[in-house]
Amino acid sequence: MGKVSKANTYFLIIMLLQLFLPVSKIFEIFNITDIKLMLFINHSIIFIIPAIIYLIITKQSIRGTLKLNKLYFKDALLIGLLAFICQPIMTFFSLISQFFFENKIGNFMTNIVNSPYIILLLLVAVLPAITEEITIRGVVLSGYEDKNIYLSSMVTGLLFGIMHLDAQQFLYATILGFVLALVVRITNTIFASALIHFLINGTSITIQKIMSLTYNNNTIIQESTEISLKSMPMAYKLITAGIYGAIALAFGIVAFFIIKKLMKLNIKRGIIIKEEVGIGYSKSNETMKEEYAEEIRLLKRGYSLRNTAKLTGTSVNTLRKLTALM
Repeated sequence: MGKVSKANTYFLIIMLLQLFLPVSKIFEIFNITDIKLMLFINHSIIFIIPAIIYLIITKQSIRGTLKLNKLYFKDALLIGLLAFICQPIMTFFSLISQFFFENKIGNFMTNIVNSPYIILLLLVAVLPAITEEITIRGVVLSGYEDKNIYLSSMVTGLLFGIMHLDAQQFLYATILGFVLALVVRITNTIFASALIHFLINGTSITIQKIMSLTYNNNTIIQESTEISLKSMPMAYKLITAGIYGAIALAFGIVAFFIIKKLMKLNIKRGIIIKEEVGIGYSKSNETMKEEYAEEIRLLKRGYSLRNTAKLTGTSVNTLRKLTALM
């Protein structure tokens, strides 16, 4: 099974677990009613345990698959800035979705906002920045590492949107997923996307927490969640979308230049090559030979495709391509 097939199969398993695994039965058996604890257990069972099993079964390198590489200080500063620049862009796409679908995540936040701030930060910002990143930008994206940087980012972005199983979240999660995958491909470290994910979610819950402390009994927050954007007249929807869209466009331009700067820094470091960030880039024969020197050496010594795949973790399909280059 090739890398892409493995990644897609893994994602399918995660989706099936989300849809059909009776996690609620565990809560009933152990009489767990705290929604915060339920969220933690759910993420652990759905995301962390399958990732561990996957890495054990496939015998892939943990560091290589999850891209547990160094995040440079300059990159971290740019990525932190990019996280805040992305906020208005995500707000715009979330707004568009709310014209048609209920904001369930907003209602969920209202229900837990009275919890201690550190608990909220751990559950809403830290937990997803670990579990969801390991799943999508770790295991799944690793299956697309031989594909064009933009294609792999679009595909995994789409899968990230689907993974949320929420029509209102789908659009902005897909856009965010594209950006997160792109910065991982550029910097070659999952810590880049984890930092953005943490800052975006952390900022959101921090604002809600401040609002809950500012207004007694969360009256304003509760009323705001009851207002349905779906019921707004079309004229108001168009005006609102136009204003937020213009703001998102301005911030999108800034985000584009930040990403370009990240590309330049990592091209200079040799983490990526200039051609790799081109729209129609695909690895040249010489690049393939250099990158898979060990695999070619084993194949020349008479190792079978299957044995070479087991020893190196490289897909059989990729090995067939290398055989053609020998």
